[in-house]
Amino acid sequence: MATQLRKQEWTPTREFLPVILGKEIGDELEERDLAKLELFEKGLANELKKDDTIADAIAKIVKMAVAAEFGPSLVASKGAKAMIDTIARGIMHDAELRKQALVIIDRFAHA
Repeated sequence: MATQLRKQEWTPTREFLPVILGKEIGDELEERDLAKLELFEKGLANELKKDDTIADAIAKIVKMAVAAEFGPSLVASKGAKAMIDTIARGIMHDAELRKQALVIIDRFAHA
């Protein structure tokens, strides 16, 4: 008996709508979450370049997400590179996650 997986349309969570759509949600997000999103967006705007490979850009997204959520000290810690690389590889090998990452790259990458 074959198992069928239903493909679900990705719906951005409240936290990613400002990142992906460029719209502010305001009151629906806590101040702490807004600060994290702002840090994430500023980091991406500074780091992502149009000439980055997709793999490099996704690694930068993961690195910025980890730094925004847990602090830059985790990114600088021993073993963080392996963790970031593993997460980035997982995103690269999943079509939906890769598509979401490409939307973020398109939004924030600069020349």
